[in-house]
Parts: sequence; C-alpha cells; structure tokens
Amino acid sequence: MKRVYMLGLLSICICAFTFAIGNKDSARSNGKITVTATIFSPYDFTRAVAGDRVNLNMLLPPGAESHSYEPTPRDIVTVQKSDIFIYIGGESDAWVDRILDSMDTGNMKIVRMMDAVDVVEEEIVEGMEDEEEGHEHSHEHEDFTLADVKDRSLSDWAGDWQSVYPYLLDGTLAPVMEHKAESGEKTAREYYDQYKTAYQTDVDRLVITGDAITFYRKGVPVKANYLYKGTGVTADEDGGLWVRYKFEAAGSPPAGVPRYIMFSDHLYAPAKAEHFHLYSSDKSFDALMADTDPVNYPTYYPAALTKSEIVAEMTGHEEEPEYDEHIWTSPRNAVRMVRAIRDALCEKDGANAEVYRRNADNYIAKLDELDAAFMRIVSGAKRTTIVFGDRFPFRYFADAYGLSYFAAFPGCSTETEPSAATVAFLIDKIKAEKIPVVFHIELSNEKMADTIAEETGAKKRLLHAAHNISKRDFDRGLTYIDIMKLNTASLEEALR
Repeated sequence: MKRVYMLGLLSICICAFTFAIGNKDSARSNGKITVTATIFSPYDFTRAVAGDRVNLNMLLPPGAESHSYEPTPRDIVTVQKSDIFIYIGGESDAWVDRILDSMDTGNMKIVRMMDAVDVVEEEIVEGMEDEEEGHEHSHEHEDFTLADVKDRSLSDWAGDWQSVYPYLLDGTLAPVMEHKAESGEKTAREYYDQYKTAYQTDVDRLVITGDAITFYRKGVPVKANYLYKGTGVTADEDGGLWVRYKFEAAGSPPAGVPRYIMFSDHLYAPAKAEHFHLYSSDKSFDALMADTDPVNYPTYYPAALTKSEIVAEMTGHEEEPEYDEHIWTSPRNAVRMVRAIRDALCEKDGANAEVYRRNADNYIAKLDELDAAFMRIVSGAKRTTIVFGDRFPFRYFADAYGLSYFAAFPGCSTETEPSAATVAFLIDKIKAEKIPVVFHIELSNEKMADTIAEETGAKKRLLHAAHNISKRDFDRGLTYIDIMKLNTASLEEALR
C-alpha cells in the first residue's frame, strides 16, 4: 500500500511553534494534566479511565476520515502542551514522529498503542483489491501498450513537493550515485555530473492543490492554474514507451511560471504519484516531446520526506512490512490498550493513581463481558464467514474469534471505487454460501454494500470499527462499549 504523505508538514510545524506562545502551565491552570489522543478509540478509553480528572483532547474531528487526516497548527500546539500523548503508531500516523521530533518531549509521556499489543501484517485475501497492484507502473522493465494509457488529473500530483537538486549538490545523494555505479556503466562521479544537469532547477518546492501549482524559488511563491491537455508518449532506443502528462497554464501565466509542463512519474493510469520528473517550456508541447532523450528533468519527492528517506527511496530499498493498525477492534486488544493508558496516567498523575486503577478495572470488566458475548455468538453460529462491501478494518477482531472474511479493500486502503470483478466476486460469494448480511463500516458512502445487497437479497448492516464517530454521536456521548454492543447484534444476524 502506498504511503500517504501529509501536505506541508514541515511548514505546519514551523507555524505551530509560532503560535505556541503558551506552555503546559496554562493547560494546568485547573490543576489537571492534559491528555491528547489522536483518534476516537484511545480517546474513549482514556475518558473511561480518567473521567473528569484530566483535560482530554481528541485530534481527529468527529466525522472525519482518519486515513487522510492532516494536523493543523492548532493540533500541533495541542500536542505540544500535552502531558500525555496517545497515538496508534500505524501508517496513518506517519506524521507523528516528525512532529514529535520537532518538539521538546522531555516531560511528555508518549504512548504508542501498537506497542501494547501483538501486531499482524495487513492481509490481502481472495477477491480483495490490493492498492499496490491496482495501478500499472510503466518503469522501463514493464510492458504496456498505448491502449493501456489513461487520462489523469492534476490531483494525482497533489501535495507539497521538494526538489532533490539541492541534495545532489550538498552530497546527500552520493549513496544514490554509488548505487547507480554498482549496476550501471558509469562511475559515481560521472553519474553525479549527469544528474547535476538532469536535476537542475531553481524551483526548490512545488505545492499542487486543485488545478493550481505554486512554484517556490528561494522561498518566494508564484501561482498559476493549469489545464489538462492529454498525454504524450515517447519511445526509448530499446522500444520501451514512456508517458508524459501535459498541462498548459490557463490564460497568461505570471512571470517565471512555465506555460507548458509535463509530468512523468513512471505511471500510465490514475494513481497517486510517489515522485515525479517535471519537464517545462514556454515554447510548446511539441518542443518538449521532440526531446526524446532529455538532459534536464527536475525531480521532486514529497516534502514530508527526510533526506535519508529520499536516499532510501531512490536506491530502491526494500519496504518494511506494513502492519494492520486497527488494533482496537478486538476487545481483547482493547484491554491491553486500557492498561497502557492506565499506567501512563498513574505515572504522570500519581495523586489520582488509585482512581485510575479502579476505573480501569471496572472498564476492563466491561470489555471482558463484550469478549464473552462475541465468543458466545461465534460458538453457536451457523457459519463463520463475514462479507464486507467496504474496507476491512476488522483483522484483529476476525483473528480473535476465528472468523474468515471477504472484502473489497484492506482496512487502510484509500480506494473507494471497486472494480467490477471485485463486486462480482463478493456477490458470487454471498450467493454461493447463502450469507444473509453484507457489512459496511461507519462513515462509508455504502454504495458498494447497496449494490451487493440489491443483487443478492442480503441485508445491509453496519459493523462499526470505532475508528471515528459522527459529530451527532460524539455530542450525545456514544462510547466504544455502546458501539461494540450494537456490533454483537449485527454479527449474530450475519452468522445465523
């Protein structure tokens, strides 16, 4: 699964410190410690253990999608003023380490929830769409035809991007040149000389939003809107095809902004780019396309990446396993998370330690009751297979109760539109096994589940992952326990 890079992260950090004039003393003016949790479940666990003895914050707004959450300057100030900061630690929290690295956390207790449980790698089961395999890449070793080339929008390159040219000049990319020399026909110095021309640009940063591109030269921004003008395809000397996506400035662009630009990112169908090469000209697209062996192609990577991460990306490092972050969906894991929160509270606020321990014990007893209820449902079930016309964030839940599952996407997928083959597979599975319920998750558009229900006669039901809740439910005090009790009824109906 592709990483999601938070837009403008480093600049947000700078802004946050500009606003962070206060300190923890103001947060403790009422004599309470301040606790901040990133998402609903650990927030609710903390609420159950701490009660009103802490100042408690939740960063993710009710009703928001956590996988695309981006911290605001106010959020960063909130984290900075916290005595305890609680986060999950998965792919959706990639921004956390950089934020914490920019702060003095010496007096802050940091609780990473994935350290409290046994984590498992994200799983792709039969019929499920793998986001990594869902997009075709056109690197030189991969074959594709003109018929495979699809139109794309500027949103594929949306984000905050940094040029790698300064890193070539300051020696950061020396390992990249050495890596190329190991498998290429040139020395590291010769590759350096080549890329000194290839990467050369005075645009050190690009920010792309909507149909606009902001070019930064020495920190000075110039913005222009661009219109999509289709694709250009070139062939290299070995017959391999390369796709360039063309955009033209709308109207008369400001001084210093190219009229014609083309993106090349080794992709030939809609997908989120991980890096790209940018070709630009004030003459014409024809002039750019005529240069089939370009010597200058400024290259950009996400601004959130550190220098070492860029080197790792450019040298083709092996990706680390991606662990499923939805650990709280299992009540058994919730027990371990509550204990970790209890211990952090007792450490930072010893005066209330006895209250925290007592509240934690009472809450764990409720979680144990939930666990027993799910066990009873499964032990007396007619079947043990569940089907989701949606993402599937219930891996830990399924493992805990011996359930098998089929779904359109894994839990952290950013995809929302399944292929016809995926929908057909889930429909066939429900029909073949006479499964009475198709599930969707909270805050979903439910379209896929609707289609499957209409085609199969299965009932559409919510199995709530407690990732986030609506503002209405938040305001009325809905809890993790409430959610899971509702899930018992939905699961029982599905397993009859």
